[in-house]
Amino acid sequence: MRYLFLLFSICPFVFSQSDDDKAFVDLYLKIQALEKEIAVLRNEVEILETQVNFYQDQNSALIDELDSRLISLMSVEDLKSFRTDEEPQSQTLNSYEQAIVLIQKGKLDEALTALNVYVQNAEDSDETPLAYFWLGEINFSNGDLAVATQNFNTLIGLYPAHWRVPLAKYKLGIIYLEQGNKGRAIAQFEEIIKDYPESSAAKASRDSLSSLE
Repeated sequence: MRYLFLLFSICPFVFSQSDDDKAFVDLYLKIQALEKEIAVLRNEVEILETQVNFYQDQNSALIDELDSRLISLMSVEDLKSFRTDEEPQSQTLNSYEQAIVLIQKGKLDEALTALNVYVQNAEDSDETPLAYFWLGEINFSNGDLAVATQNFNTLIGLYPAHWRVPLAKYKLGIIYLEQGNKGRAIAQFEEIIKDYPESSAAKASRDSLSSLE
């Protein structure tokens, strides 16, 4: 779980696509879309307080089912272990999609390069905040805590309403713990619970606080 915000000046590289790579990207993008739908749904539940019970009754089963499927994508290690047997569709991978395939193959240094190329050269898009998130995840996984902190804070600062922000804030709390700053970590977890009470990041924050007692 660790990320980097290094700015490289490199030439575009050639990425050799296999059928398995394209199949993996197809399924990953579908799951990513489902993650976004869940986040949007949770935000609506939080904002429309008068309809909380209705949304919970109608969607709790769906949310639980999708959450159980998506939890495996919360870390780099889980993404690396992800496999698919789906038939691939013809497509050209951009550097963000290349990075996802490279993470899945365990090629984290190459994934970092692809992600940095993407955030430097791509116009702002739906994938840009996700690229910063994965930069933070990889750098955190590599032990580059300072760079991972910068990546997560870039996501939070530039895209404060993005659905990945609660999880990015949770990862910052974990970084504070690893740096020995228990007080700051506790404050971070408490803030997440207050601001995003129904999110998966809030659930993880409650578990982390319980383990610190």
